[in-house]
Amino acid sequence: AVTAVFLPMCENLFGILTDVKLLELSNADLPALGQLALRAPGTNQHSHAVGQLAEEACRVVGANGLLTRIGALYHDIGKTAAPEHFVENQSGKNPHDRLRPAQSAKIIISHVTYGTKLGREMNLPSRIIDFISQHHGTRTLHYFLEKAQTEARDVEEVQESDFRYPGPKPQFKEAAIMMIADSCEAAARSLSEPTPENIRYIVNKIIDAILSDDQLDECDLTLRELSQIRESMIKSLVAIYHSRVDYPGYIPPGSIQKLIMSAEEDSPEFGMRFKNPADIPISRGGEVEDEAISALNQPNIDSEAAVSTVK
Repeated sequence: AVTAVFLPMCENLFGILTDVKLLELSNADLPALGQLALRAPGTNQHSHAVGQLAEEACRVVGANGLLTRIGALYHDIGKTAAPEHFVENQSGKNPHDRLRPAQSAKIIISHVTYGTKLGREMNLPSRIIDFISQHHGTRTLHYFLEKAQTEARDVEEVQESDFRYPGPKPQFKEAAIMMIADSCEAAARSLSEPTPENIRYIVNKIIDAILSDDQLDECDLTLRELSQIRESMIKSLVAIYHSRVDYPGYIPPGSIQKLIMSAEEDSPEFGMRFKNPADIPISRGGEVEDEAISALNQPNIDSEAAVSTVK
């Protein structure tokens, strides 16, 4: 009884984030999570999947898996402002086809700034807000940037800063792991043929791109841990997506598979599917920029999967 009274007081006074508080934040009936599920169902599925991938990777390297999973639930709450502008929520035409590249970039980047603002207004713990602000780091939306430069009369008029996330870069191990899981899950979901080879290809490409863009320079992740995270991501994604391909309708054992399969069974198909993993629009910093691609004009997109995207 004493603990029940004083624990919440200590959490609020000293900013202590206990496992009890984290579990409370996972309640799907909380307004923020309820709105996410209602307004952006594809983002909601993505957030749960990212949380499971990141939690398993944390377990492998001894990081805080529970913290990362809860952070993942909230990392994209800013997308509730304009859910239809994000590919995982699109089951019709891509609204970015009608926008200028700079407008598209502003909308996409704003999900971080708005999500951070929303988290503060909701009095979320500062560590959870850190996941929102850091999960894209300072990466650039290269596909939209290049599109703007192509369309501009004078390339010098295009400001690269307008296409860059404000950051900061991940400042702690768990935020770095979620950055990796966020991109890997999005890319894996875009595969029309998620074979182990294709999954390994996209995970390697994304992690190498994040490294080369110096996004992990400000956290304490070691190369040995990064190698372990890489293998964990591949193993988890293969367990989810390859099992689904080989055995339609079969739900394999394990919490990750059950979560993803149950979320998808009664859900519409969102986004695009690519036959060749090399065609997935992964930017130089490891961003998956599906929103920059129109299914109407891209022959490399799976024709059957694209029907639900462009109809």
